[in-house]
Amino acid sequence: MNQDLVLQTKIGHEETLQKFLHTIGRKGVIKEPCAVRLQRMNREEFETRWAGKCRALQIDANWIEPSLKLSQFKLFATDMDSTFLNLETLDEMASFVGKGEDVAKITELAMQGKIHNYAESLTARVKLLAGADASIVDRLIDRHIRPNPGAEKLVSALKEAGIPMLLVSGGFSCVTEVVKARYGFTHVISNELEIIDGKLTGRVTGPFGTPIIDGRGKISYVSAYALQHGIELSQLITMGDGSNDIPMLEAAGLSIAWHAKPKVRPHAKQAFDFAPLSGLLALFS
Repeated sequence: MNQDLVLQTKIGHEETLQKFLHTIGRKGVIKEPCAVRLQRMNREEFETRWAGKCRALQIDANWIEPSLKLSQFKLFATDMDSTFLNLETLDEMASFVGKGEDVAKITELAMQGKIHNYAESLTARVKLLAGADASIVDRLIDRHIRPNPGAEKLVSALKEAGIPMLLVSGGFSCVTEVVKARYGFTHVISNELEIIDGKLTGRVTGPFGTPIIDGRGKISYVSAYALQHGIELSQLITMGDGSNDIPMLEAAGLSIAWHAKPKVRPHAKQAFDFAPLSGLLALFS
């Protein structure tokens, strides 16, 4: 079956998309958030002649089945840091206490998959925060938590469709619970920062003292939720950007590598480097 080509870019950049359509000699209706669907495109020709220019103009190009509908899916799961939220929460907290650069270096290596043990890398980063006042968590929540563009529209559409939303994070419950409440996620799974006498101890565990949630933990939780509710993994949509998201990106019927590291992109069905989170909705007929 021939696939449709969905072109998307940043919200408000309709002119860029329109110019590219003119360049390739095609017409199409640009719809929200900033996307156009083209039918009967020659994939080989597009990839050879136009894919490079498309990327240079900051336009995402994804090939999708023409009949794909949101109603085919029964569950949505997303990573939090640098996917749903426009920040890395641990890096941000570390910056408050002068440890930002040290923590960010380890974070980047972990997200690129150069540190293969996520639990080890998380433990090393949190250890750098030992002794910090727990008020840095409140400071983060009060001033710095912002979703990526398109989050509200995506959440609204998923709720309207009756699709449960899971926030699946290697971050911390003190943040994920706030995000859950603000945006109406059905459930969250994340790690726990140890705080004693108002200070971070530098220790971290999984929920209720269990092993740290890593890539294996994420897909285990999502799979268990799906099984409990009679949902096939082919009916699952996932989004993520880091190496610890790879297992759930590979398992899902539809997965989006969101502004992802090069190692992550091949493991997802689609990739967004410029489209907003609500760009997911443009993939459906």
